[in-house]
Amino acid sequence: MGGLLWLLCSLAVSCWVYWQLEAPSKEQEAASGGVLPFAVAHKSAGARASWQGFDRALALESVDALFARALPLALPQAQWQQLALQENLPAETSQFPAGENIPPNFTASAEQAAYASAADLRQFTVSGPCAPLRLGLALLQGLRGQNPVLERAGVRAEVRWTSQGTLEVLLNHLVYYVVSFPGREGQLSDLAQPLPPEALAVVIDDMGQKLESAEALSSLLFPVTLAIWPRSPHAQETAVLAASRRLDCLLHQPMEALPRALHGRPDPGPGALLTSMSAQEVQTVLEENLRILPSVIGLNNHMGSAFTGDISLCRTLCGMLGGRGLAVLDSVTRPDPQLALAAREAGLVGLARDVFLDTRRDTAAILSALDAAAARARAQGMAVAIGHPYPETLRALRDWQDKDGVAVVPLRRILWKLAQDGAAVAARSYSANNNMEKE
Repeated sequence: MGGLLWLLCSLAVSCWVYWQLEAPSKEQEAASGGVLPFAVAHKSAGARASWQGFDRALALESVDALFARALPLALPQAQWQQLALQENLPAETSQFPAGENIPPNFTASAEQAAYASAADLRQFTVSGPCAPLRLGLALLQGLRGQNPVLERAGVRAEVRWTSQGTLEVLLNHLVYYVVSFPGREGQLSDLAQPLPPEALAVVIDDMGQKLESAEALSSLLFPVTLAIWPRSPHAQETAVLAASRRLDCLLHQPMEALPRALHGRPDPGPGALLTSMSAQEVQTVLEENLRILPSVIGLNNHMGSAFTGDISLCRTLCGMLGGRGLAVLDSVTRPDPQLALAAREAGLVGLARDVFLDTRRDTAAILSALDAAAARARAQGMAVAIGHPYPETLRALRDWQDKDGVAVVPLRRILWKLAQDGAAVAARSYSANNNMEKE
């Protein structure tokens, strides 16, 4: 009888200890709605071990190397510098001497951040032509690739934007890296906000021919994303204007189209990717187009019904985008596109447009298409619509009022949400006569 009582008591004590260790992680997950920010994957036992054996030196060496790779790839024409320790820290932030002394259920808010010790904190400022979002996306992708090292170091890594427009990397809930983009805080601060439950992004293709089109679109009451032809006469001016108005830009990458039954093969224009190109030729064209437009947050295809139907070519292209922090938006110019799928396989944020707005250049039809895009956002939680700088489209965008109140957001907010979730919207099939753009 005594042995049985001893066994029952031991079992009760073990269960109590297990519950005490599990409770903090479950409370944290519940507080975040069941979805934690991006973090190196840990089971509960691994998370506990990280607090008992945090190898800070190994973790910092790994993330330092990631920054050294990511900065020149994601921001190739920007200038960056590392600041002196403790320079320009917000006055309200708190300091902790060592990461392992923070309790495992501690979570620092963006407004009351907990910073690492002065000796460990890294601060950077970035200026010049660039797309700051790309650094955040590149760091997320890179940290996923470094999971084994970070797990060995006992580290849970997070990447986040703050309401002050800075980018931070946290190790075990402490901020170790701070990247600021002076003058761009207003454009970046919304990345710290949760994406509305029903969000719609509007992309306008074929930009760069006339600067007046960009001026008119930037004066709308909601943000649109400008997809710019890289070899168009006003490509760089359009990108500069977009940056000044806090608008996002995409590289509107020309790609080979399928031949038409009666009119031959459409010409995608200069700077196009063709199915006959070698991998080296694809890279040469891509590098030049990206050099022209260093502030784009991703690319989408202009035409491309031939190129985007070839999964091998799409994989080759997306493989060249790794580490650059570029997202891929499949314009869906054919019923079975492969571009978004290849992007996701490569670890990129890959998504597909949901609605073409102006396959009919009629204001009433475009207003109906905007309603359809809003309905898709309500059904899915998010949606992307693509239009063109036609007078009819601009008129519809000015006149449109969504009675159900879907939030029209910058594309960057949808991309960041998808990147944090580690998921993306795969390309869906559309029949040839269902909202397909005429190439």
